[in-house]
Amino acid sequence: MEDNAQRAAADPEDPLPAAPSAFAAAVTAASSSTGPPPPSAAAILAAAAAAAAAASAVGSGGYTSGFGSLPLRRGPATVRVDVPFPELPSDADTEMPSWRTGLHSDWKLRLGSTVYRIHKVLTGHGPRASAFLCSAFTTGQQLASGGYAIASPTPSTSTSDGVEKEDAERGLSETDLSHILPEQVWPFFGEVLDYVYNEELRLTDENAVPLLRCADALQIRSLFLRCVEGVNSLISVATAPRFLADTVSLLGGALAEQISRVAQDVIAEHFDTYPIHELQRIPTSELTPILKRDDLSIMHENEVFDRVLEIADGLTFEGRGEEATKLWQTVRFGALSNSYFVKAAQVDSIPKTALIRAKVLHRKCGSGAGLPSPAALQLGGGGPGSDCGDWPVGPPRPRKPFKDLVCAVMYSVDTDARNDQDVERNITAATLVAEEIEFLGGRAILENIFANSPYSRDGSEALLINMDEVDVAFVLAPWTPSEKRISTLINFVDQGGGAVLLSFIGGLSKGSWLDRQYEPLITGKVADNTPYEDVYLATCPALECSTSDGSKKRSQDTITPPRILCGVDSINGRRRITSRLVDGARVLAKWSDGQPLVVQHPEKNVFSVSQRVSRIFELDDDLGHDDTLQLVLNVMWHAGREARRIKAVHAGFGGTGLPSDPRELGPFMMSIRGVNVSL
Repeated sequence: MEDNAQRAAADPEDPLPAAPSAFAAAVTAASSSTGPPPPSAAAILAAAAAAAAAASAVGSGGYTSGFGSLPLRRGPATVRVDVPFPELPSDADTEMPSWRTGLHSDWKLRLGSTVYRIHKVLTGHGPRASAFLCSAFTTGQQLASGGYAIASPTPSTSTSDGVEKEDAERGLSETDLSHILPEQVWPFFGEVLDYVYNEELRLTDENAVPLLRCADALQIRSLFLRCVEGVNSLISVATAPRFLADTVSLLGGALAEQISRVAQDVIAEHFDTYPIHELQRIPTSELTPILKRDDLSIMHENEVFDRVLEIADGLTFEGRGEEATKLWQTVRFGALSNSYFVKAAQVDSIPKTALIRAKVLHRKCGSGAGLPSPAALQLGGGGPGSDCGDWPVGPPRPRKPFKDLVCAVMYSVDTDARNDQDVERNITAATLVAEEIEFLGGRAILENIFANSPYSRDGSEALLINMDEVDVAFVLAPWTPSEKRISTLINFVDQGGGAVLLSFIGGLSKGSWLDRQYEPLITGKVADNTPYEDVYLATCPALECSTSDGSKKRSQDTITPPRILCGVDSINGRRRITSRLVDGARVLAKWSDGQPLVVQHPEKNVFSVSQRVSRIFELDDDLGHDDTLQLVLNVMWHAGREARRIKAVHAGFGGTGLPSDPRELGPFMMSIRGVNVSL
C-alpha cells in the first residue's frame, strides 16, 4: 500500500498498480491476530470500517482485487497495445487462387502440349462458370463430343518432372480440350481463364471471334453474351474483313450466318475503300457473294475487274484455279469500258463467247427491254462444244452504284425558244443523265431552273424539288437560272450537299454564287472570231502510263480516290474558252492542252466539269461518241457519297468532327443489322 501511494503521488494520471484488496487485508489482519480465540464481532466491524476507509482513499484511482489492479478510465489512455502478428512462411498460401500459379489447383486442362492448372470451384460454379467443365468435374463426362476426361493423372510435356510427380501424388484429373477448341484459338485461351477467374476482359477485333468460339464450346454463357455484344460494337469498315475471315474459320450455324451477313454488308457498302491485301484475306467462298451483289460500292465495273485480276492471279499461282474461275464469273463483262473489254479478252480463263454474250445482253437486261430470246441465251451458254463450261447462262443484272442516292438534274433553258437547237440539246443531255441514274439504281428528279420559266412568270416560283431529300445535284446551266434557285443551291451546298456543275458563261457565275466562290472552275469569254480547236483527254503517250512509283494512272494530281476517270477511255471537246481556278482547287483531270477538265472545290462538296464537253451529250457526229456521260456519272457518284457521309456524321456528331476517311467511322455509321444469338 505504501508503494502504491508513492506511485500514485508521483503520477496522479497513471492508474494505480496492482495491490491487495483493502477489505481483504483488514479481514486477514483481524483473523491473523495472535491468540487462539476467533475474531469477535467487534473485530469484524473494525475490519469493515478499515476497508471502507481504504476504498475512500483510493477514490477514482483504481479498483483493486486479489488478482491485481483493474484501472478505471480517467481521461485518454497514454498506453496502447500494438503487437504485430508474427510473419509466417505460409503467408503465400493466403493469395487468391490463380490458374497462372496453379496454387491449390485440383484439375488440369490440356491444349496440345500446354497444361493449365485450374480450380474446380472457380471454373465450374458461379456467374462465369463453364457448364462444360462443370459436367466434366461432376460426372467425368463432357456435354460435347470430341473431348474426354481422364480420371487418373497424366504427365505434362510442358512441366518439370517434379511438378508431374506432385500432380500424380495429388491425383489431379485432366480434361483434354485439344479436340474441342481449334488450334487458332489456343493463343487466346489464357484470356478465357482470366475472365472466369477475375472477370478481366478486353475485347478487340483480333480476339472477339476466337473468344466467342471458346465461350460457345465451353458453354460460358456470360462470356458468350459479352463477345456477341463486342462483335456488334467493334465491327466497322476497317475490321469487317477480319471478322468475316475469323467467322468462316471458327464459327458455324446461326451465329456464323449472322456475323457473316453483317460483315458482308459492311464490305459491300465500302468495297471501294479496301486495299487489295485486305480483300485477299477474305475466303473465296465469302468474297464471291460479295462480288456478285448489285449494290457493290464501286464507281465502275472496271474497279471490280482490277481487283479480281490481282486476286485471281494469286490464286492461280497457288494452284487454286477453280477458285479463280469463281471470282471471274462475278464480273459484269458487259459493263466494262472498251479498253477493259480488250483486257478481259486476253485472260485465258475467261471464255470468249461469254464475253460476247455479256456485251450483247448487258444493256437489254438493265433497260427493262425484257429477257432476250432463248437463242440469245444460248449464245455462249454451257453445252456440247461450248467453251463456257459451267459459266452462268443469261444476261447479268447491272450494278446499282447509285442505290439509295437521290439526284437532282437541273437544266436551265428557255423552253419558248422552240427553234433553238441548243434547247433540244441541253434537254437531251439532262434526260440522258437522269435515265442513266435510274438505270444504275438511283432516283433522278428533273427540273428546269431557268429564270423565265413558267413557274417564275406565274409568280409562284414553286420548287419542284425538295432539296432536303437530295444528295447530289447536277446543274447544266447554259442560261441564267433564277435567283431563288441559286439561293436554294447555295443553302444546299452549305449543308454538305454535293453539286456537279457543267455551267457556262453567264450561267451560275454571278451574284453570291460568284462572289463567295462556290464554283471552283470559272470560265471566261474569248473573242468571237476565235476559232474552235478540238481537244481530248490528256493521257501519256500510251493509253496508260507507269509513274515513278510503278503504279498506273492518267493525267491527275493523285492516284488515290476519287478515281474520276474510271471507265473513261476517251473525252472529246472544242476549245473556245478561258478558265481559271479558285485558290486551292484540285484538278482531277485535264484536257490535252493542259486546261482543267474536272476540278474539285478546296472546301465544299462541289465539282466543276469543263463546258467543252457540252456538245457530246447529243452525240455530235462531227466529234464522235465518247465517255462524257460516264465522266459526269463518276463525279456525281463521288459527290453523292461524300454528301451521305457528311449528313451521317452531322447526325452522329451534331455537326462537328468530320472524319475524312470513311474507314475511320465507327459502327454507329453502319446501316447494318446486329448479331442477336443466345446460348
